[in-house]
Amino acid sequence: MQPSCGIRSCGAPLALAVRSRGPRLCAACRTVLTGRLASLPQLYQACELALEIPRQHPLTLVRGRRSAGISLDDRTLAVRSDTIRVLCSWCELIVDERGVSGPAALDVRTLIAYLQAHLDWLAAHTAAADFADEIAALVADVKNVLNPAQGRTIELGPCTVDGCERLVRASISTGIQRSAPQVRCDAGHTWRPRQWLDLRRRLDLRAP
Repeated sequence: MQPSCGIRSCGAPLALAVRSRGPRLCAACRTVLTGRLASLPQLYQACELALEIPRQHPLTLVRGRRSAGISLDDRTLAVRSDTIRVLCSWCELIVDERGVSGPAALDVRTLIAYLQAHLDWLAAHTAAADFADEIAALVADVKNVLNPAQGRTIELGPCTVDGCERLVRASISTGIQRSAPQVRCDAGHTWRPRQWLDLRRRLDLRAP
């Protein structure tokens, strides 16, 4: 029986030239894995920027309360932590089984460079498919955090414009291209960032 690619969703037969070198991944899956590894440092950096941007437009300027549930920042921190953990675990496998020195540092770029330097060995390892699957999952998780399906909306209270009692909402963009929250009531009254402090004071005066 002709050996096939270790990626379960692929299963393509391994070419003779590939089998002779020992890899357990077909050429196409190896190329995809290489690209995903190369993309991780930039994606990881994008997560860091995603953590910094909300601090530039804190919602406390409008009203001192937060939405319930898991925040985007929590998810971003978890994904960044998982990225380091998974990369370190594969670097440790290389160190333990090859008897070589480990990466010089534990930052993502150094870890990725180390894995890339040992990629031929990893591709021939019995756990090659697991390695490819875990890298694919990391990339998918990071992209999901950076580009969630939708933004968030926080209800702030009744409109402070005379004669208008419609609900004021803050709409927050949570995609990779962040922008300042949009604050407006259901009747169309809007508040620019420089007006948020005054709006907060007015809302606090109306609060029971």
